[in-house]
Amino acid sequence: MIRPLSLIASLVLSVPALAADLRIECHQGVAPGPTELHLTGDPNQHVLLFVRGDVPGLQLSTLLTPSITPLRDGVNGMVLLGTLDAAGAGVFSFSAQQALAGHHIRYIAHPLQFGTHFSNIARKSYLAPQSCGAADWTAFSLSLFGDLFPLAGGQMLAIGGAGPIVANYDTLGEATSLNGLLPLTPALFQARVQLDDGRVLSMGGLDTSGAPIADATLYDPVTATTTRVGPMLSPRAGAAAALLSNGKVLVVGGLSVIDLTDPTTFFNGVLGTSELFDPTTSAFTAGPTLLEKKAFATATRLNNGQVLVAGGLGVLPFVNLPFVSNTAYVYNTNNTFSLFPKLFTDGRMFHSATKLADGRVLFTGGITADLSGVLTTGDLTQIVFGTVGTSPLYTTSSGGQFSNGPVLGATRAFQTATLLQNGQVLVAGGISGSLDIAAILAGNIQLPTTLASTELVSATSAIAGPALSTPRAGASALLDPSDGRVVILGGGLPWIDLYQP
Repeated sequence: MIRPLSLIASLVLSVPALAADLRIECHQGVAPGPTELHLTGDPNQHVLLFVRGDVPGLQLSTLLTPSITPLRDGVNGMVLLGTLDAAGAGVFSFSAQQALAGHHIRYIAHPLQFGTHFSNIARKSYLAPQSCGAADWTAFSLSLFGDLFPLAGGQMLAIGGAGPIVANYDTLGEATSLNGLLPLTPALFQARVQLDDGRVLSMGGLDTSGAPIADATLYDPVTATTTRVGPMLSPRAGAAAALLSNGKVLVVGGLSVIDLTDPTTFFNGVLGTSELFDPTTSAFTAGPTLLEKKAFATATRLNNGQVLVAGGLGVLPFVNLPFVSNTAYVYNTNNTFSLFPKLFTDGRMFHSATKLADGRVLFTGGITADLSGVLTTGDLTQIVFGTVGTSPLYTTSSGGQFSNGPVLGATRAFQTATLLQNGQVLVAGGISGSLDIAAILAGNIQLPTTLASTELVSATSAIAGPALSTPRAGASALLDPSDGRVVILGGGLPWIDLYQP
């Protein structure tokens, strides 16, 4: 623990140069609850800790009480003095009061030795239990249909959905920073997978003319550089992809051709083929063919090494009729697909597939469509889309099968779904409602509603969660394992939401 020496009057924080030899981390931000600041630096180093609130005149001593007494409180901040132990480590302990919820606090440390620099800045947005709130820092840019991937040291990589911009989000500093530019604007409906070494493989999508492409790139977050690989054997937009246990990437399905003026051509563009990317050669090779063609499906690697390819815009085998699929096929470790489908409730695409702690896969939300008008008239404007609220549950036991999970409180699609440390899944945001293209063209414009609501879903129940700070759809989300919070970024908005369990 930090050995207190004395207290100094409050000072106003500046942002000086950073030094690697003194680092501060704050993982707890629950109000009410304990907060610990972990410092690392030189052995027996004397340090000043500066604490600053976000509102002028905030009396921190009543809201964030340190375990050191007596305390002299200053205007909107305080300073404490302590000494690191013989191993160069120390802890400042505080008690956060309930009234601190909604405030943003910044911590920075400075060694007393002459000529040394300040530590990093640790920002913490304090939230009440079971609540959502905005982070202290905004995103680097607007994002829609991007992805968040974990990096070392409390970092997250935001890639895709923000034009050519790649950004890092620092969970300790609650700040975003530029981490390079992609060579081209990321295509819509790309497939992205993080490899075992941390690099991100991006595949296919739609180019600026709306045509599917076969381009593939590898982004290295360490060097902030992008390398072209491949290309794929076929153009693909809306493909499903998963990292295999052998380090290769399976990419399956998608659309190879899109021509909205010819419905037959449109559905003929749905693919059943698959490809395998090998990071050791940076090349794609042909994989097995799926019996049912699929686009906008999900691909989830199971604990037994298989991959479950589920839902999407399907084309029925043999009769070649399009439908929103309620089937799933298993990719086996011997590089084959199962011949027979697994059936689940309600066809869906643009849904979420979340692997639970026990290895089962929970499907939430998605979009279904009534294609009967298209099949009768050949007119694509006769499609009626609608969101779904059922949640099928897949298990590998008994040869692999689906059962019915709980019904969500709201139908939704383009939501985020994040597995929490307590085993629940946080389902957040999305859109809800129907989209009748023919009615819109006739002047009766009724669009789906963008949601701010969240739900806490398990294998047996779905209960209402706290509301996001603002509605969002097409966002990305990732669990911060250091404190169990969920970081929610994008959905067309520049600010970042945090969910506090």
